[in-house]
Amino acid sequence: MIDEQPLPAAADAALVQRATRISTVEGALAQIHFTIAQPGSVFTTKFALLLGAGPLQLGLLAAIGQFSLLFQPLGSLLTRRRRSRRGATVAWAATSRLLVFGFGLGALVWSPAAALALFMALLLASAVTQSVSANIWVAWISDLIPREVRGRFFARRSQWLLVAGTLAGTLLGLLLDGMQKSGDWPLIARPGWARAENLLPAFAWLFAAAALVGGIGQLLLWRQPERPKAHEVDSAATLLVAPFRDPNFRRLLVFAVWWMLAVGVGAPFWQPFMIDNLAMPLVEIQIYSTISTVASLLSLSVWGRLVDRLGNRTAMALSIVMGGFIPQAWLFVSEGHYGILFVEAFFSGVMWAGAGLVGTNFVLAIAPANRRQAYAGLYGACAGLAMMATMLLSGIFLPEPLALGPLALQSEQVLFGLTGLLRWTALIPLLLIAEPEVPSTAEAFITLQNYARVRIAMAVGRIARRRRVDRHPWRRHG
Repeated sequence: MIDEQPLPAAADAALVQRATRISTVEGALAQIHFTIAQPGSVFTTKFALLLGAGPLQLGLLAAIGQFSLLFQPLGSLLTRRRRSRRGATVAWAATSRLLVFGFGLGALVWSPAAALALFMALLLASAVTQSVSANIWVAWISDLIPREVRGRFFARRSQWLLVAGTLAGTLLGLLLDGMQKSGDWPLIARPGWARAENLLPAFAWLFAAAALVGGIGQLLLWRQPERPKAHEVDSAATLLVAPFRDPNFRRLLVFAVWWMLAVGVGAPFWQPFMIDNLAMPLVEIQIYSTISTVASLLSLSVWGRLVDRLGNRTAMALSIVMGGFIPQAWLFVSEGHYGILFVEAFFSGVMWAGAGLVGTNFVLAIAPANRRQAYAGLYGACAGLAMMATMLLSGIFLPEPLALGPLALQSEQVLFGLTGLLRWTALIPLLLIAEPEVPSTAEAFITLQNYARVRIAMAVGRIARRRRVDRHPWRRHG
């Protein structure tokens, strides 16, 4: 499952290997934290629904993560004159983790409306500080990991992160589902505190635990090595304006905005639709997530090799083609009839593994080495603003239900079908991006076709040889 292919030798291979180990363990702790407490997680969504969140609040809740990306350029400004990124990365991330402690406190003493307001305010502050830290971390790790293996590094690291997040989410989902149900628990006696009326206090404890795990991760991150950062002499204005003077970066931004506008349509409602419209328990939602995670784990190493050999553009094109088909499965589900979603989860996991890997790596591949942080920050800000716009519009202008032939689509399903169609159009700006040192997308697809033909021919040959042996057993020894 985990790709164990060793990284190629480099001038300081020991440094890179140590950084890889630390980054993987720290990332696993961070992933457990995010599985519980990031905007859009099933736990933050469920908590908001318990506090009475409606469509507008759900749209705002989902948009927080994208809005926070607007603050990514702040990371490049804060470290412009510094020779080290470690202190700033840890300080901003630790602040984000500490804010999570307060997520559930309002529910213990205030009305649901006031508790929801406090929760969303703290979630926004936590997401913003994490976004600043993430921008600094990306530059730190991109300087540390050589370009020729960066795709495989992110793929391998993501595999372990997905394992950690899935295990944590599944176990916690079982616990919270068990609290809402009456009767005995399987395997163990039902604890006295595990009652439905204690669900809100349980969320308060859950968020506190997430903050603690995230804080431990920051202690480990402090030990991660780094290369000395080049001293930047450009002014802040030059640092932020220079990327826009790069024609190729402008083309990348057009693609990012186009893609995120398409992805944002209906995005606030995937999990609420599961919880409210399909009446799926948390554990079934976690099974859905687990299938998606396993698919990501199985495909990430393939995506990483594909990125390193054929480039980010080709990998993203494949992801977009898949990404347009996947939402259409949601048009055929209803309460009690949603088995197709567990098939959709597999293909969704494969697709988002590729899209997520490219989203991290693409901007680093085209940015000059001395301006990766500024490029990454502006890329994240523009993409986040675009997705936030269609997320909020989805919550404000929720369409009416629609009868489409034999299908009676609910409002959310109309948006799910629309986002699939819009995603395909993102191929238009993608093909205009020039990626250095990789073949064109057309050449890459020809390479993939030839590879597929060879593999098919080899498989057919093996089958034919087996049939000949079965018909003439003496050939086994001849």
